Amino acid sequence: QPYLKEGFMRSLLKFGFMLVAVLSVLSGCAGPSQVRLTGNPDIPGAEGVVTTSTSNDGNTKLDISVKHLAPPEKVEPGSSVFMVWVRGLDDGAQAASQGALMVNSDLIGEMETVTPLRSFELFITPESSHTVTAPTGKILLSARIEMK
Repeated sequence: QPYLKEGFMRSLLKFGFMLVAVLSVLSGCAGPSQVRLTGNPDIPGAEGVVTTSTSNDGNTKLDISVKHLAPPEKVEPGSSVFMVWVRGLDDGAQAASQGALMVNSDLIGEMETVTPLRSFELFITPESSHTVTAPTGKILLSARIEMK
């Protein structure tokens, strides 16, 4: 009968190792996570959050939500739109526009976008037009995103 106990213990040990392996794999496939946007002291009431997840094709999906963000022309004279940018963390990386973030009359804005970057800085600037190709306004909200 000791051989039955030994066989049972061996099976239990194998099951434990398999369980740890499966949980390790699943933790690498973690679901969405949230990153709080850091605000510029010039606009102390503004706040925001970015929910990040990995799309089916391996890109980084971004769901951006902001609130208490005054209209662009009140934040910076001559501005008409808020632009969302991403920039890789490598030295010399250039910012890429992710599009315009529209803010409603309740000072709330939401936007969804996708980037192939996995580690990057995301930031929002007021700009004179949605066609700008590089950020010129001050950074209002920002976050460092590092996907696993």
